[in-house]
Amino acid sequence: PAIIAATGQTVYQNRLALPSLVCSFIAQIYHSPCEAKRHTCRYFSGSNMADTISENNNVREHDNMGTRYQISSTMMEQKNKWVRISFGALDDTTSPQNSQKKQKAVPQPPPNSHEKVLPDQKLKSDDSSCKTSLQEPTLQSIPESVLQYQRQLRKIRAADRASKTNVNIQDHLHTVYFDDHIAVTDKPSGILCVPGVNKHKSLLNLVFEVYGSENANDEESPSTAALPRDSMIVHRLDMDTSGIVIFARTRLAMSELHKSFRERTGTKKVYEALLVGWLDIDQWIESVDESGGREGDMEEVEETVDKSKPSEDVVSSDDTESLGGGEINLPLQRDHRHPPFMRVSTPESEAEARLAVKDLNHNGYKKLIAKKPKPSTTKFRILSHEKWMGHPVTRMELIPITGRTHQLRAHCAAMGHPILGDLAYGFFGEAHPNGGFSDEVMSKMSPTSAAFELRRDAEDTVRENGRTMCLHARQLTIKHPVTGEQVSFDVAPSF
Repeated sequence: PAIIAATGQTVYQNRLALPSLVCSFIAQIYHSPCEAKRHTCRYFSGSNMADTISENNNVREHDNMGTRYQISSTMMEQKNKWVRISFGALDDTTSPQNSQKKQKAVPQPPPNSHEKVLPDQKLKSDDSSCKTSLQEPTLQSIPESVLQYQRQLRKIRAADRASKTNVNIQDHLHTVYFDDHIAVTDKPSGILCVPGVNKHKSLLNLVFEVYGSENANDEESPSTAALPRDSMIVHRLDMDTSGIVIFARTRLAMSELHKSFRERTGTKKVYEALLVGWLDIDQWIESVDESGGREGDMEEVEETVDKSKPSEDVVSSDDTESLGGGEINLPLQRDHRHPPFMRVSTPESEAEARLAVKDLNHNGYKKLIAKKPKPSTTKFRILSHEKWMGHPVTRMELIPITGRTHQLRAHCAAMGHPILGDLAYGFFGEAHPNGGFSDEVMSKMSPTSAAFELRRDAEDTVRENGRTMCLHARQLTIKHPVTGEQVSFDVAPSF
């Protein structure tokens, strides 16, 4: 903020001068120019800056290298409008072939190897819904101080909303099903599943008031023993995510449900979301032949696909109304720059995270270790292309195959289409934009990436109308913890 106050609009209009401006500003605090430059690189690391190496600690900013995922689709999958989004073996940080040595020596992509000609826009949409040229504004062109200011405003608004919401049974407890062992509810967007650090009233409080018991007795039979309040929770949804949440009412139900969710046996979750912009799967299929990747990667990806038959989740070609779908296989890791949020893991981000932990270890935090990235898979199906308050959006069905933190939100952002109203992974979000990729890299990967102006305008409309994130847990299928019967609950979203 002090930099903005001192320079006015000069910083925003002439972003190439930002590094020198910041260096001169920080030099007033750090009297050594070298030390000022090193601190500048740590806090102002947008992709417009040149890669910087510190001779003292060998810190390198990798954002310009631009690891990119690949789009693949077999002939049968193309017929069924189905694509796969994943890294090649050299770039997949969870692949056994990607050794520690490969991660340390990050290979440079060959010149223009990822360049592709964008197909014509097939959907008749506003210009703002289409991907724009690199001359258009990007998040990387906005000073970091402005981004941090916007992020702090969002946190303040979210905290204010949580503290002022009068959570009560009549308005917020929507029971879908209950029996002696479980209670299934439709959680509204904007309230917490469990009390947070500020002890705000949550859905759990309401469920316990109606379906809990103050007389929990450990000596009773597990099939009938009531649970204390904090033991009723089985799984959670983010504050702004709406949808189905199940609670246990007995110790036996709690034990069986925890086991089922942990081992992912007999459970299936289906979400519905509105994504910013129109995601046209035909454009993704057309970009398959031109999609990026180092030599040999595409062959390695295709060898893992059984070309004799489509995936069991491929939309049938008999469905003439099908708009297509696909599978996202992009590993996720904790973002060391924007904790506690997630980002897509790349060799560059992994190397950077290890160096960050190394710095912390050298400064007294001996027990800190870098967490390994985890394989993460999401299947999706396009339901419709719509207009929300005049803005083009894509209604999407999302099925998480793995259950990573913020998996759906990070994967959608990595496709260039963040979830509408996402305060973390959307426009000016607290997390890394585009799931970890720069706007420049995103424009070369995603054939339909939502334009900067569309994301900005949609976010303004969301805020003006008090709309929360459009992500809804629509369906939950479980094996009943006591009867063993397969039961499914389905609730339509409010958006």
